[in-house]
Amino acid sequence: MHIEIDEISKLFGATAALHPVSLSLPSGALVALLGPSGSGKTTLPRILGGLEFPTSGRVLFDGQDATGLTVQDRRAGFVFQSYALFPHMTVMENVSYGLKFSGFDKAETKEKALAGLGLVGLTGYGGRLPSELSGGQQQRVAVARALVLEPQVLLFDEPLSNLDAKLRRQVREEIREI
Repeated sequence: MHIEIDEISKLFGATAALHPVSLSLPSGALVALLGPSGSGKTTLPRILGGLEFPTSGRVLFDGQDATGLTVQDRRAGFVFQSYALFPHMTVMENVSYGLKFSGFDKAETKEKALAGLGLVGLTGYGGRLPSELSGGQQQRVAVARALVLEPQVLLFDEPLSNLDAKLRRQVREEIREI
């Protein structure tokens, strides 16, 4: 999906969380936002995913204005910095969670969740709890949960910040492959 960011800005009260920014992101691009704390690195992906609405500007997906679309209508997957896994649910239940609300029957949900776990290299981990996984494995569960919904764009908020240097390199390569 081609994404156009047209003069997007975001204010929280009187505080500018994101100064006007414009970008053109071609389909299939892997883009990283770099900058100091408070520069909008989290706010911009949240706007792209529909978790926040801009104060001004527009977001276009394949030329269509998506600025006012809800999260559900954007077809965007989001992997949070904290991974946002449900600690009381198994890996399989975490990956299946969004599918349950997307109209898939039980068999389809299981099939898609198993495929998602396979895609991120976690086949056989479905019965474990998040607390039984390493940080890198937890992150892959969060990625699988986003991918099974077949998003057109996958957004990450500091996906490697909770990982040690060696694991950070490994997971960065895995994200590129996916």
